[in-house]
Amino acid sequence: MNIKIIGIALIATLLFTTGCSGGWRRKFVRSKKDEVKQGPVLQPYDYKKEFTNKQLYANHYVFWKNSEAELINSVKAKGNMKKIKSHAAYSLVEIRKLSNLLNDEKKAQIEPYVQELEDIVKKIQQPSYVKSNSNRIVSRLSKHYRAVRSGFSFFHMKHFVIKDDLGGASDEQPQDAE
Repeated sequence: MNIKIIGIALIATLLFTTGCSGGWRRKFVRSKKDEVKQGPVLQPYDYKKEFTNKQLYANHYVFWKNSEAELINSVKAKGNMKKIKSHAAYSLVEIRKLSNLLNDEKKAQIEPYVQELEDIVKKIQQPSYVKSNSNRIVSRLSKHYRAVRSGFSFFHMKHFVIKDDLGGASDEQPQDAE
């Protein structure tokens, strides 16, 4: 008896699912996509600078100051060479950015310090130079650090930073809504 009921239920299910409409087949067959996807629309936009040149100088001065202080501490501690080289390279990048933000007169004054740091970094990059000459490097870096810190701080140089471009961020007051 159970076999007859199961057989009838199976036949009924088969008839309902395989009807003339083909709904079961349509459910599992992929339909063709006729619509063409449109690519993204690119609209050029001129972004204003996020910071003024004075703000950039202040930021890069702090970045240079911290990275060179870390470099001095790492060399004193005879730390990891990878870390020492990283701090040296970053200090060099930041002092170059400081130089690029100054007018021609002050740029000429900071160039000897940039060259001196480049010489120190070249020596640091040499294998086993730091381990044998760490005291000399610390002395040169400390002297360099004090000279640049005292002579080229933001408060001394804020009047010598190059002017912002007209297209960049400026110190304009917001316009009132009408």
